[in-house]
Amino acid sequence: MQSRSKQNAAVSEVVGEMLMIGIVLILVAVFSASLSNYLPSERSPTVTIRMSNDTTGNITLWHKGGDWVKADTMRVIVSDATNSVTKTYTIKSNPPFLAVPSAEAFDLGDNLTVDWGEPLEGNESVVLATDRAVIFSGRIGGGTP
Repeated sequence: MQSRSKQNAAVSEVVGEMLMIGIVLILVAVFSASLSNYLPSERSPTVTIRMSNDTTGNITLWHKGGDWVKADTMRVIVSDATNSVTKTYTIKSNPPFLAVPSAEAFDLGDNLTVDWGEPLEGNESVVLATDRAVIFSGRIGGGTP
């Protein structure tokens, strides 16, 4: 009789261990699934931009500080004073914006230049945006308010 009770005791210990391992695995799966909801979302980049322009229609945006941004996610949108003409420039558009020194990232000290195609009259609106956020918006001075 003792041999049978020892065998049953050994089986019940193995079954108990297997149940504990199963419960732990289920709890780990539940906690890992619910913890992903508490992770912070990806934030939008923060960039300080200085804008300059010349009389031939070139608009240059200078990266003066902040986060780097992937160039292929950016677009520059330029509108005239009455918003009747709007042009959007990307690294892949025709004509593209010119990214100096790198066409892969817009980082500290870099600049983007777009060609409006005609002399600027002033009061044109310029927006630098990514897929998720507007990084910069401003107006070119010199026109009528």
